[in-house]
Formats: sequence, structure tokens, C-alpha cells
Amino acid sequence: MKKIIVKLKDYKDELEKIDAELLTLPDGGLSKRGKFYCHVTNQQQVGITKNEKLQRNLCRKKYLLFRKRELSKNIANLEHSLVKIHKVKDREAISSFTGAYCEMPDDYYYHPSMKKWLEESSKENLYRKEDLKCYSNNGVPLRSKSEVLIVNQFEHYNLFYWYEAKIKLKNGITIYPDFAIINPYTGKIILWEHFGGLHFDGYAEKMNKKMAEYLKLGYIPFETIIYTFESDALNPERLRYLIENIIL
Repeated sequence: MKKIIVKLKDYKDELEKIDAELLTLPDGGLSKRGKFYCHVTNQQQVGITKNEKLQRNLCRKKYLLFRKRELSKNIANLEHSLVKIHKVKDREAISSFTGAYCEMPDDYYYHPSMKKWLEESSKENLYRKEDLKCYSNNGVPLRSKSEVLIVNQFEHYNLFYWYEAKIKLKNGITIYPDFAIINPYTGKIILWEHFGGLHFDGYAEKMNKKMAEYLKLGYIPFETIIYTFESDALNPERLRYLIENIIL
């Protein structure tokens, strides 16, 4: 019951943010006449083929309206004690859009925070750089073979992530998770901590302390933060399950 209440609050909070963002976006929608893109309002069409900003705003609006419908369905189900959650993958939903929308680049649907995220993700991590001796399939330097297995899955799903990023929370606290993954459409950030050293003395105590700290900061295991161990890293099906059911 507590989990349902938390989920209901999360959905309502997201719905409130969507409504606020929709107020900043233009009326009408996007269409295409021949080779030209148009802004359609009240049965009128104005050419916007060279107006990339307006095209982006209309695509973003299209996604938000879709997301709002899905959230509203889930909120109604939870409020009527129906725990069935209708989850549609964002990329799948966008690929199903018709008309001019299906021709737009994927990043036209991204959350406004993605621009800053992409700019900051290019910053180099200099902490113990000499220990970055393992490499993912795409050549990303990492500290362990287990992290390579995890990042290879990130790359397979084309996830946007930071490795060992310095993240400043609103309360002034700074954290350094192993990974921070962002959903480019909702802007939601999921943390990922990999505990691969349980065979070392004192490691379990440090791990439990770190988990407790995350809980105090409001991170919910396997909802807003993912924990993995060596057995998980060696199991690609387990990694795919976590990515598909928690991140995507």
C-alpha cells in the first residue's frame, strides 16, 4: 500500500510539471504540406520549415500530451485500487507518432534539461584517472571489468549517463554515484551503484552505510537508485531487466 501511495505521488508530481511546461509551449500542432512543415492553429497553416525552435516546441508538446494521457490513466487506476500500471516506452511511443512528427529528429522531443546534461557530460572525470584501465565496447575508460559489462549494456540501449559524476543536490549535499542515467524525455535521473568488492574486509559495512545515506536523501531502491553486485554484472539478462523496467 505504501508503494502505491509513493507511486501515486510521483505520478501527480510529474503531471503537475507537465502542465507547467505545457503552458510555455505554443498552441496548435505540426503538419506537413508537400515538402514544407507547417504550424497549424484554428484551421490555419503557417510555414515553419526554417523555424527549428518552433518545430522543437511542437514536438515537445506532442510528447508531453502523450505522457500526460498515460499518467492520467495510471493515476485513475491507482486511485481506484487498480494496481495495473500501463507503461509505454517513450522511444516506442515517439516512433508511433504519425504525420510530420514521425520525420522529426529524436532530440526534438527531449526534456529541456538535456541540453545542460549533454554539455556537462563532456566534462572529464579526473579522480584517480590512472586507474581507468578497462574499456567498454565504445572505448569508455572504466575502473573494473564489471563496470565494463554494465556500461556495455548502457551503450546497447543508447542511454545517456555520467560515470562517477559530481552531483550537487538541492539541499547542498554533494554525491558521487558510480553512474547517473537520465531519461532524455522526462528528465528523470536514476542513480546506479555497483558493489563489486564484497570479498574485501570491511566492504559490506561501507556498502550498508552508503545505502542508508542514499535512503536518507530520499532515493528509493530500484525506483530512483539501482544497486548491483558481481552476480548481476555477470548476468546480462539481469542488467537488461533493470534497464528496461526501471530506466526506460
